[in-house]
Amino acid sequence: MTDGFREWVEREFVVERDGWAGERAKRVTDLLQRDVPVDQRFETLIVWWQDHDAFTMVGRTIYVSRRLWERFPDDETAAFVIAHELAHHRLGHLPPATRWLPVEAMLALLERRARSRLRETDADLVAIDLCMAAGYDPERRLAGFEILAHIMLDYGDVESVVGDGLDSTHPSIHGRMRAVRAHVRGGVRFDVNAALAADRARRRRRIIAAVSSVVSVAAALLIFRRWPR
Repeated sequence: MTDGFREWVEREFVVERDGWAGERAKRVTDLLQRDVPVDQRFETLIVWWQDHDAFTMVGRTIYVSRRLWERFPDDETAAFVIAHELAHHRLGHLPPATRWLPVEAMLALLERRARSRLRETDADLVAIDLCMAAGYDPERRLAGFEILAHIMLDYGDVESVVGDGLDSTHPSIHGRMRAVRAHVRGGVRFDVNAALAADRARRRRRIIAAVSSVVSVAAALLIFRRWPR
């Protein structure tokens, strides 16, 4: 199936496939998916754009900015970024059937659907499980959080590093580190199936609430129209 977003990225930006950046991306991405058939694996593209960013879309591609990728000194500190994006797919966070949308609409839908505090926390915990299963040291992996914290502080975003992060789609960096460490100490892998079921239940409740609101408004309008004047 055609991946329109990936085609747009490869057409509009420089993608670094050779050299250390591309080689590390392939090496880390493949190791994290060593139990996945080759023809079903995701690929990571290192893209030359301005922001320090990493994200994924519908399809089998993870996008990481070169500016962010070059800040990670080794495979272990880089692995969590890839694992986190893989986790979004395993947890069903990506909006389905969006390939036909324009690029801007796809990005807006991703921001609204995939990025929430609860989903980001769940993705962190699945990611650390993927990293440990691949043989990466969890504490070394957490060094990546410190790098992200330095980047945010460079931009003056202190709240996202040490605050409660309530106004953000992500918990604070320090909060994420505490959650991951607590998960590792617990010694139990994150239950992906339970998270999928809980997410479906939340979506059903939101749909029911929305339908109920529409029905209530429609009933009120009907009563108003029939009220004697």
